[in-house]
Amino acid sequence: MRHERRLAIVRHPSVTIEAAAELTEVDVPTVRGWAREGTLIIEQRGDMEVVKLDEVKALAARRRATKRGVFHDRLADSSTTPAGEVVNIADLQGLARERAE
Repeated sequence: MRHERRLAIVRHPSVTIEAAAELTEVDVPTVRGWAREGTLIIEQRGDMEVVKLDEVKALAARRRATKRGVFHDRLADSSTTPAGEVVNIADLQGLARERAE
């Protein structure tokens, strides 16, 4: 009989903190901050600190959504140009130039 090695995809992989930060486009201090707040668990495996990648992805997505909301609110509160009139990047660049002058 032949024993074949089967490769499987791990559903909830644990990765190093550095890998999780890179894969989710956040910095390592942010990942550690989530652990300090209690929203993420860092496990010690040998000399490595690992986290569940899917949990970091969820936290990073929530963080990005919050940032988008803040930027939208800032545009809506703008006294120079109402948010409804800002329709593309050129409008935003023009607004930034006006504010810089």
